[in-house]
Amino acid sequence: MQLNRRLDTFELKLRQLASKFERQETEKMKLLKENAELKRELDRQRGVVSSLKERLERAISSDQKTETSEELTRVGENEVVATRAQIDACIVELDRCIEWLEKH
Repeated sequence: MQLNRRLDTFELKLRQLASKFERQETEKMKLLKENAELKRELDRQRGVVSSLKERLERAISSDQKTETSEELTRVGENEVVATRAQIDACIVELDRCIEWLEKH
């Protein structure tokens, strides 16, 4: 009788462990997908930053001191700052995901 109870307890714990493993695998897949999405977004943001830098350099090198180029510079700098903040946030999130994946 004691042996059957121990076997039942062992079986229950094994099922719980298998269930926990499945949940963690699901979470891992979700995080991997999120990580890939964040990497794509980071690449896109880098492209935006690169494009803005090129526009800014062209505006500066053309020596046009018109209001249009000053406005472009101001808008470009604001977009660069905002994009850089988004990139930094993505990097922090990627680091968090990678750290979690390494632990599990």
